[in-house]
Amino acid sequence: MKPDFKLAYTKANILLVTTEAINSFPFSSKELIKERTDIRCRSYRKAKEYCVDMRDFGSESAALMGYHGKMIIFYDDAKPVTHINFSILHELGHSDMEHKKCDEHNELYDKQEVEANAYAAQILMPEQLLRYLQHRGIRISVPFLVENFGVSEPAAQKRIKTISNTVEEWRSRAEKEYDDIILEKYLPLINHLCPCNQFDYEEEFNMQRERDRWNSRRW
Repeated sequence: MKPDFKLAYTKANILLVTTEAINSFPFSSKELIKERTDIRCRSYRKAKEYCVDMRDFGSESAALMGYHGKMIIFYDDAKPVTHINFSILHELGHSDMEHKKCDEHNELYDKQEVEANAYAAQILMPEQLLRYLQHRGIRISVPFLVENFGVSEPAAQKRIKTISNTVEEWRSRAEKEYDDIILEKYLPLINHLCPCNQFDYEEEFNMQRERDRWNSRRW
């Protein structure tokens, strides 16, 4: 059972362009949850107040659980902030993609875990931004992602590996739909990270719109 990376990528892109909680990076995952959902975030230490047995979590990082008609993301606040942020967004991915609850160690569980990881990684380190920064001459390294996107070293390593193995031209139209909007929204961050040629993207964006208009006339 193959993970639906297209679904995870598209869902994450929609969130990136519609949220007001993410204007730059790093950002607060809890503020994003608060803005976008009715889900509450509570630490594992708060679990006892909800009469939740720690053994029910089944995760060392975070878990999305229903409690008296409310959805709660319980997370381990003993972990580093970078780990907490990724874990919370991982659980948000399960909710956003309407994943089904299932037992561990089966195909559906593994598939949904991979999709939730892809969702969290795209929100924390948007592929469009990283590729455009590369286009401007920035070397996307582990230290660069850790410092400027507030992620852990393992998450940064995995992201670099994933993007290096992805062929941008093979992405579907649905996956590319929000590229320009994401780049335009986070242009101040791009210019902050790479001040040189800061009007480069605006010119490219206008030129691409002009090309699109001409192509639509031809058809």
